[in-house]
Amino acid sequence: MARRRKSSGSGGRAIFVVVVLAAVAAGGWYLFKHRKVDGLVPTLPGASAPNAVVATPSARIDPANEGRRVRIEGALRVAQPARDADLGVHADALVLVRTVQMRQWRETCSVNGCDYALAWADKPIDSHGFRVAAGHANTTPFPFSSQRFAAGEVRVGAFVIEPTTALAEGAATPYPVDLSRLPPNLAATFRAQEGELVTGDPAHPAQGDLRVGYSIIPAGSRTLVGVQRGGKLVIDR
Repeated sequence: MARRRKSSGSGGRAIFVVVVLAAVAAGGWYLFKHRKVDGLVPTLPGASAPNAVVATPSARIDPANEGRRVRIEGALRVAQPARDADLGVHADALVLVRTVQMRQWRETCSVNGCDYALAWADKPIDSHGFRVAAGHANTTPFPFSSQRFAAGEVRVGAFVIEPTTALAEGAATPYPVDLSRLPPNLAATFRAQEGELVTGDPAHPAQGDLRVGYSIIPAGSRTLVGVQRGGKLVIDR
């Protein structure tokens, strides 16, 4: 009788082992069937994918989406304009682009000698190495350089978009300016010519004269994806 009880216990353990092995095999097969493919993270049925994007209206902030990746669409609204603090020019645009050029001597040499002519250039031209430096010196420094200025705050509906530099993609369009956009002290320094600001005589520019022009990347309608944090949409970069 003792031997029979021992045999029965061994059989129970064997059945338990078989059941466990079968469960492990089934789990392994499930994971294999739902393995990560092409960058997709496997998830259990009914669970949300970690990187899933939730489409949500932009008119209100849904607290349930806090920390989640969401997609919104709508018109961009510039709450704090892009501003050039040097000259005081501003624009209700995503980006204000300032282009600065100076009239400088340029040397062009060939086997027959060197020619010198005044031309507009957006970077300093070093005249120290000119073959004939006398009378062709570029001595005036740039007071400021070409630069891009992003808007301080941009919204889509109830969302503040950050960073605003993530919206800077797109073609720039000309942004004509005149003296009315400048503070009085600078308006006395420049003259307006065909939407640009110039110093000196526009008809006869001399070495050291400046030409400043502007363009903008305007606001429009966008579809944006990012992480909702408070009242902000932090755009993926």
